[in-house]
Amino acid sequence: MKGTIESEVCRFVSLISTDAANYVQSGFANHAVTLVHYEDSPRSQGAFCVVENEDCIIAYAVFSRYHHDEALITLMANSLQRHLSPSETREVCFNVYGRNTEIIQLAQSLGFATDMEGFHLQYDFAKEVELPEITPLVEKGFSPDRLEEFLHLFDKAYYPLKVENGWSTEPSPKDQFLQSMLSYAADDRVRSFWIEDTLIGAYVIAGEYIRDFVILPDYQNQGYGSRMLNHCIHRMANTMGMKRIFLRVAKSNSGAKRFYERNHFVERSHFAEHTFVSK
Repeated sequence: MKGTIESEVCRFVSLISTDAANYVQSGFANHAVTLVHYEDSPRSQGAFCVVENEDCIIAYAVFSRYHHDEALITLMANSLQRHLSPSETREVCFNVYGRNTEIIQLAQSLGFATDMEGFHLQYDFAKEVELPEITPLVEKGFSPDRLEEFLHLFDKAYYPLKVENGWSTEPSPKDQFLQSMLSYAADDRVRSFWIEDTLIGAYVIAGEYIRDFVILPDYQNQGYGSRMLNHCIHRMANTMGMKRIFLRVAKSNSGAKRFYERNHFVERSHFAEHTFVSK
C-alpha cells in the first residue's frame, strides 16, 4: 500500500513537471519526504508533501480535483510555518498545481513570492498536420564541442522571459549546463537545428514533456519554429512511442502560448511556483 501511495503522489507531482516528479521520487527513496496529506475522493484528489534536502526544502500542493477545506489549508500552513523561521538557512519553495487560488493565497500570505506562473499545454493528436521541409535546416544532436553555440542559443532565447519575470540574466553556468545537456543527449533527447554554421534552434525532451524549445529571436516568425516543433512531436510520438505530449509555458510569455496553440497544443492546467522571501 505504501508503495502504491508513493507512486500516486509522484504521478500527481508529475502534473507540475517531470523534473518535480523525479525529485519527489528520489526524495521517497532517500526517506526525505513528509507526506502531509493524500486524498482520492469525489471531493478532492491530490497530495501535499514536503521534500527536505541539505540545500533546499520544496513543498508540493498538487490537486487535480480540489474542494475548499479550511482544515487542509490550516494543515498546510502549519506544515510550512516550521520551515520559515529566521534560523532556517535552506531555500524554501512552494509549488502549486492548478488554479487553486486559496492555496496560492496561502503561499503569498506566508511570505512566498511567485517565481513563475504558467500553463500546462497538451498536444492534440487529432489535429496533427504535416509541414513541408524547410531545406536550409540541418538536424544534429548535442556534443561538448557545440557547448558555446548551445549556451549562446539558450541565453539569447530565454533572455526576454528572464527580463519579464525579473530573473537573473547572468549567462548559464557552463559546467552545470554541460552536464544537463550530456544527460539528455545520452538518451538522444536533444536535437539541434543549424543553418550552415549557425545554431538557430533546439529542443530537449524529458519524459512526456518538451522541456526546452528554443529558437534564436532573429529566426522567429519565419516558419522554422513550427517545423522544429513538428519534428519534435513526430520524434516523441513515432520514435519514442509517446501517446501524450506536454509542455509548460510561462503566463507572461503570451506570444509563446499563442504559437503553441496555433500548432495544436491545448491548455490543460495552471501552475504556480514560489520561493520564500525572508523579512
